[in-house]
Amino acid sequence: MEIDYINGAKTDEIFGMSKYQLEINHRIRYVKLNLIQYESFTRSIQRKYNSIFNEKHSSKGSKSNGHFKIPFLINFGKSIFNFIDRYRYANIVKNSINKDNVKHITSQELAYLLKYLELDKTVITCYDLIPWAYENNRSSFWKTNIMGLKKADMIITVSEFSKNEIIKYVGYSGEEIKVIYPAVDHSLYYPNRNKDILSGLDIPLNYKTILYVGSEEPRQNLSTLLKSFYELKKNLPEAKLLKIGNPHVYGARENILKLIKKLKLQNDVYFVGYVEEKELPKWYNASDLLVYPCSYAGFGLPPLEAMACGTPVITSNTTSLPEVVGMAGIMVDPYEVDLMADKMYETLTNQVLNKNIVKKGLERAKTFNWDKAAREMRKLYVDIN
Repeated sequence: MEIDYINGAKTDEIFGMSKYQLEINHRIRYVKLNLIQYESFTRSIQRKYNSIFNEKHSSKGSKSNGHFKIPFLINFGKSIFNFIDRYRYANIVKNSINKDNVKHITSQELAYLLKYLELDKTVITCYDLIPWAYENNRSSFWKTNIMGLKKADMIITVSEFSKNEIIKYVGYSGEEIKVIYPAVDHSLYYPNRNKDILSGLDIPLNYKTILYVGSEEPRQNLSTLLKSFYELKKNLPEAKLLKIGNPHVYGARENILKLIKKLKLQNDVYFVGYVEEKELPKWYNASDLLVYPCSYAGFGLPPLEAMACGTPVITSNTTSLPEVVGMAGIMVDPYEVDLMADKMYETLTNQVLNKNIVKKGLERAKTFNWDKAAREMRKLYVDIN
């Protein structure tokens, strides 16, 4: 069976959506993918003129007559190049599909294609509706994506929470939405407790290290974590915080650095940046605790990956995250600074509690399996074909 795999812009980074696709495609059997991708103008421009997009080009030094010209020009330029990319890609898809194939559009951000192209046997993977449901984005682009989702023959999503959001905001029938959970590669993510990787940061091995993996988008609540970390250090002064991942939002890093300076945490917070997949388990295993205070998540892989490595997890009690961790992690209101600090301290100092959370986390992680996800994906292709 061949599938027209409509995958959007090429990327070398593996996280979130791309990880979900790669893991399933690596395991799916008796399915050939007609991979339809394109080179994004927007990403090419960002790579070529990286200094322009760099976080140091922030509001400071960018003011002119009370206006922030650089961010405005960057956002305007991005919108133009994104429009060109979408137009180009629609034509690439039109000329690359096989009319007899199932057409798998691999992201909700590509759903706009169904407005411009008459395609049959269509399935769309919709991981979440963050721009529409959480950020209240009512741009023409997102209105078109919502229209495209309505036209799909079937929708795949990654949690029951996201399924309910699609029903609520898109008006799509729940009977035509299939939940295929993300998982964890247990040959890569497993307990191998070792702090050697921290030596590159000159962090003493006896210090408590807290890990955050994710972007710096407002919904991720990194600012709340930093405030909680500040409170924690009053009782655990030698604690350190590691942050893995790129900002993904213009100006976000500058705001975070301002908060770190205000809290006098400059010597206690380490920005590791993007970490390749094969190296990521080392950071989980080197950390004493993962804190993931996201207020809106379609799934949330970091808590699952941490649990698989034997790292205790504190995460939010909102959206899909209770669905991910079950009873195996500590869940808190993502805006409760003092409560989050208290739970961090308790988890790091109470060995009985710590061991119990680790044990439950390892068992919980085993219930998420990429082979199962691949089998479910193949069955969906057969059913829609």
